[in-house]
Amino acid sequence: MSASKRITRRQFIRLAGTTAAGAALAACGPAATPAAPAAVPTTAPAAAPTTAPATVATTAPAVATGGKVRIAVGGWAEQNMKDLLAKTEFTKKTGIDVEIVLRTDTKETELTRLASAVQAGTSPYDVIDFEDELTTSFSQAGYVIGLDDVVPQDLWDDFSPEMIAYSKTWSAYKGETFRVIHNWEMPYWWYRKDWFDAKGVAVPKTWDDVKGMGKVFTDEGKGVWATEDGLIKGAFLNVYLAWVTLQAGGNPFDVGEPYKMALQYTYDLMYTNKVMNPASLQKDYNTQNGDYVADKVAFMRQWPFFGDVARSKDNEKWFSEDKVVVALPPVGPGGKAGSTYPAGWGWGIIKTSPNLAEAKEALKFLVSNEFAAEAMKLTPPAFWFLSARKSVLAAAPQDNWLVKQMKMYTDAGVIGVRPFHPRFVEALTILEDTASAYLTKQASLDDSMKQAKDQLAALK
Repeated sequence: MSASKRITRRQFIRLAGTTAAGAALAACGPAATPAAPAAVPTTAPAAAPTTAPATVATTAPAVATGGKVRIAVGGWAEQNMKDLLAKTEFTKKTGIDVEIVLRTDTKETELTRLASAVQAGTSPYDVIDFEDELTTSFSQAGYVIGLDDVVPQDLWDDFSPEMIAYSKTWSAYKGETFRVIHNWEMPYWWYRKDWFDAKGVAVPKTWDDVKGMGKVFTDEGKGVWATEDGLIKGAFLNVYLAWVTLQAGGNPFDVGEPYKMALQYTYDLMYTNKVMNPASLQKDYNTQNGDYVADKVAFMRQWPFFGDVARSKDNEKWFSEDKVVVALPPVGPGGKAGSTYPAGWGWGIIKTSPNLAEAKEALKFLVSNEFAAEAMKLTPPAFWFLSARKSVLAAAPQDNWLVKQMKMYTDAGVIGVRPFHPRFVEALTILEDTASAYLTKQASLDDSMKQAKDQLAALK
């Protein structure tokens, strides 16, 4: 895989959209195979607003007076937003002009920008699209307003039960909603069906099944492993720890028996059963994907952007559909309902917005069923707005691979809630440091658990 195809989960959405128009966005992949977008910068230009067409929605709420609203999105979503606002004629229907502003690309830089602005009583924008981690920071700091009196009353009827459970944990604080999600995606369980067929074995469905895959696929001499992951510290390892502990039936931040079970299971996969490549602890998702397309991995947990990597022009000689099949994830001791979890992005309103009335009307529209469905009707569809909402799944292209996978996981009841901690960023660093010490054989399991528990207790 060439360096030109090193993309993030966010970039995959743009690629996915262009792909779906041409083939099936297979795992987030292309169709008409347009060139990949330039890498999303880690910091968006501080003053790089782009004016959206003065237009927006088929069912936009009526507003008595005009005005202007600034909507902040990541660079990967800029064109989708412009296209959607133009197609749905928001400005024409409401009298509100819209300016699309680029937010920064990382939670750290965005938190710094908004903290200084809110403390000064100003804001660089009115409505912002933001991720899970910032929801915790923004709501607890009082940087965004509550939305329960703003959103349409029938909004939650359109959400799947799993999305509602997720929203109560990750988009609310003290029972009040501060964000409404539009992007909701989860890791999928990818496998080499061609390899499994050749070996005459079934894709693993349980933890015990996974443990038996080392003797089937791993060949250390050739650098081939049954599975691999991106477990380098810096949030990658924490994402996995949350996933595997959820499968064990718990939350890693509780540092309880499920977490201990998950750590032991991971250690055994690496060293006892020879299933997972221990070098995963030095790999990120790009390296992991590169190993998969280099025929070094039989199956793996990965976010949907891998589908685009697999179907890229760089890998067209390698690619075939039976190399990137998606199955349900293995069921752990906690049962199938916690087999995987989603992460999301959504809309909120900055407390110090100088255009609060217009911002509220804009948010009502952005979270409406009509706007959500319209995103799926663009050519190509705007998959940055894909979720398990009823209106979205009904409007999305039914033959699209990504839509099929979302429906498969939703219908199977395998989607749990992402494990939460009120001081998420600090807590994940503690888990990563203590877990990696155990997984690299620098500390015992009991010592790793004690260190994690003591350090997390000090955060409270």
